[in-house]
Amino acid sequence: MTSLENSFNTIIVGSGLAGLNLARKLAQAGQKIFICSKEAVTEGSSKYAQGGIAVVSPLNPEDNVESHIQDTLASGKGLCQEETVRAILGAGWKQVSQLVGLGVEFDKSFNLEGSHSYKRVMHVGDSTGRALIKPLINNISRNELVQISQGTEMVSLIKNTVNGRVCGVRVVDISGNDYDVFADNVVLACGGLAGLYEDHTCPGILRGDAIALAYDAGAKIENLEFVQFHPTVFKTKTNKNFLISEALRGAGAQLRNCKQEPFAHKYHPQAELATRDIVSRAMYSEMNLTNSNFVYLDARHLGKEFLQEEFPMIYKFCLNEGYDLAQDLLPVRPAAHYSIGGIKTDVHGRTTLKGLYALGECASNGLHGANRLASNSLLECIVISDFTAEDILSQELDGINLNPVLEYCSNYFIPLSYTEKQEHEKLVSVIRSVLSANLGVERRQKSMQSALKYLDSLPECKERNTAILLTQSALQRKESRGVHYRQDAPSTNPNMKMSTIISKSAIGVFSL
Repeated sequence: MTSLENSFNTIIVGSGLAGLNLARKLAQAGQKIFICSKEAVTEGSSKYAQGGIAVVSPLNPEDNVESHIQDTLASGKGLCQEETVRAILGAGWKQVSQLVGLGVEFDKSFNLEGSHSYKRVMHVGDSTGRALIKPLINNISRNELVQISQGTEMVSLIKNTVNGRVCGVRVVDISGNDYDVFADNVVLACGGLAGLYEDHTCPGILRGDAIALAYDAGAKIENLEFVQFHPTVFKTKTNKNFLISEALRGAGAQLRNCKQEPFAHKYHPQAELATRDIVSRAMYSEMNLTNSNFVYLDARHLGKEFLQEEFPMIYKFCLNEGYDLAQDLLPVRPAAHYSIGGIKTDVHGRTTLKGLYALGECASNGLHGANRLASNSLLECIVISDFTAEDILSQELDGINLNPVLEYCSNYFIPLSYTEKQEHEKLVSVIRSVLSANLGVERRQKSMQSALKYLDSLPECKERNTAILLTQSALQRKESRGVHYRQDAPSTNPNMKMSTIISKSAIGVFSL
């Protein structure tokens, strides 16, 4: 344990499912924990997860873990790390059982989602994320070993220059005060980068901060080109995006073009339940053919009683927006949803830097490959956080953080005044338009090169640097695979069954 002031055993940056579950386990073992949350601790992206958690349960005897593994590998299009897939999915039920022990009451029914062979998605209505987060927040908020700093933004990782170990973070709080926090281990669990797109399903603050900061510290960034778009997103009256759970399509809702013609079957035998990349591209193709910026989701045949019982939040929300799912077609379109790539880690969450871990959506551990199987992400959060806790608690540290010579790895400007924040949001808006136009569902080398050149000309900020890393990564993959689809290279190249790696010392495509 470091002797520096303001020190802890572990710093956790982020307050989603992975970070909160890790904090619970470490504090339970007696560790002193510091949680840094950019917004309120209740505002992580996990809270907005509707569909559920994919897991093979003894309550569902027709299913089996091997089937779940094969479904995950198939969705990953050759880029999953099979050892990681087997470890995470094999430990799933044990960790879900712990959530049940904390008071999570899952529904008795199981949902079917795209590319799953069985109904295996456990859920709590259509608000599963909220149900999982609530008992964890209740648990850690009562633990005096856990200090939570809300409205606090990480601006740099801190390294010990003697041994290269990450030993802390510099943060800026809501009042503009900056200070350093030190620990034996730092864990990044602060979400993905989908908020860098104009249309996104996650909280807008999720802009890849952890990826930019980890890169600055020297960590390897892996497969950042794989950004998953959720096919069915509804645009509200106030121009905000509302995700319509894939479970609704699993229950039988159908996609129709603006002429009200069903079309998904033309693009894949699994129709609406093909993988999300296939469904999103099918929707874009149909929108282009019909000169429309949306398609319809048709759930009318499912009936009002069923919709209200199985999808209460979605039904009520759409009704408030003027759409009765039992009577009306709902206009939907794809939106950026999930970052599959991220900071390269192993199955324990360890990055390529000593003392630094990454969990959840900001990490790339090999589970998702080139395309995440629906509802595997919540399972990943609770299993990997358990593996990480075991690894951290097994360490035998020997004073390596005592009196280090410190290196601040980043020096980003944080807008604090109203004017500064307005100007910064204008810059973020520009970055969003660039990525949306050039690195969306469909991509081309020429437009990506133009995007990279333009991004490089913009003022430096975390968001701009993450966008550059994403674009560089996408340019390295000269094929179409999973959610990375290139119109100028539409085929999958068997010789590119490799990971894209970017770090300060290297950029390229390397063997798995």
